[in-house]
Amino acid sequence: MGEERLHVTVDHQQCQGVGYCERVAPRVFRLGDDAVSHVIDSHPPDSERDAVEEAATLCPSRAIRY
Repeated sequence: MGEERLHVTVDHQQCQGVGYCERVAPRVFRLGDDAVSHVIDSHPPDSERDAVEEAATLCPSRAIRY
């Protein structure tokens, strides 16, 4: 059995738009014109797992879930 597939979300009410997530996982996150992060791939491949985990760790508002 492999690891469970990622399901990435961002709580837009919590997001402060700092942008660390986009810097470390640009294939998964993008800052929108509304100055908050948006998930561009909610089920990224497992090769993005480390980047998503790092983005969640760096997020100052803890808005990222996976």
